[in-house]
Amino acid sequence: MALNLVDIKTIYAEDKKLKEKDVKALVKWVENQPHLPNIGDFEAILFLKKCDYRLVHSQTVVDTYFTLKRLWPDVFLERNYAKYPQQQGIFDTMIMMTLPKRTPEGYTIIFVQPLNDNMTNYKVELFMKYVHSVCMLDVYQNGPPNGHIMVHDLKHFPESFVSKMEYGLFKKFFYYDYEVLPTIQIKGLHFFNSNPKSDEIFAVFESAALKALLPLVKAHKFFDDLLKVVPKECLPKDCGGLLEPAAVLHENNKRELLKNGAFFDWHDQLMVDESKRPANNTIAQNMFGFEK
Repeated sequence: MALNLVDIKTIYAEDKKLKEKDVKALVKWVENQPHLPNIGDFEAILFLKKCDYRLVHSQTVVDTYFTLKRLWPDVFLERNYAKYPQQQGIFDTMIMMTLPKRTPEGYTIIFVQPLNDNMTNYKVELFMKYVHSVCMLDVYQNGPPNGHIMVHDLKHFPESFVSKMEYGLFKKFFYYDYEVLPTIQIKGLHFFNSNPKSDEIFAVFESAALKALLPLVKAHKFFDDLLKVVPKECLPKDCGGLLEPAAVLHENNKRELLKNGAFFDWHDQLMVDESKRPANNTIAQNMFGFEK
C-alpha cells in the first residue's frame, strides 16, 4: 500500500476524547470475529470517531460497513481508477473533491460542480464511488476531520441532471454515509447559486435525505449566504473563494486518485467472508436497501 499515512500520534494529540484503550479494544474485538477482516489502529480510530467514541456501537458499525462493501460492489469495489479506466468517465462529467483547506471548526469541504452539460457519463453509483474514494484518500492522507460539509454549486447543473437522479439509490447513499461510512461525517449539505431551474434537483436531494439530515440541508441564493458557513479561504477562486480555481484543484484530485491505485486495491479486499459469519450474527439479513 504505497501511501503516506497521517501520524496516529498527531490524531491522539488533537482529539482528547479518543482513548487508546478503546482503539486497542476495537482492534482486538475485530480480530476475534471470524468473518471480518483485520483492521489497524487507524481504522479503529475512524470507526470510534464515527460512533461518538462508543465502543459497542462501533462494533456494530464495523460489521455493517464491511458487509455493505460486499453487498454494494458498484460503489465500494474497483476503485483503482488507473486499473479500471471505465470508471474514469465521471472525471469528465463532475468535479467532486475535498478542498485542501479545512474550516476553522476542522471540517473538510466536499465540493461538487458539473464540468459541462453532457451527462452521458454520469451514473449515480459511479458518482457515489467517486465521493467515497476521494473522502477515503483524504482521511488517510490528512487525518480524520471533525466532520464534512458538502457544497454543491447549482449554477452549473443542467436540467438533464434530474433525469439521472435515482431516488432509491440516493436514499441508500445518504443512509450509509450518515450512519455507517467511517470516512464521512456529514455536518452540512449546502447548495448555492440556487435558482428556479435547480429547485427540482434540490427537492430530490432534500426528499432523499434522512430525517436527521434535514436540518443540515440548506439552499443559498447568494454566495454571501454560503460565506456565513464556509469562509472564502476554504473555497475555489472562481466561486468567490481564495483557493486555486476549481479546474486546477480538480486536476490535482484526479492525479491523487490515479497514483494511489495500490491503496484502493488494498482497501477493496477488506470485506466480510460470509462463509465464516457466526449463525447468531444477523447483520447481513437486516441491511437497509438490501432486504431479501
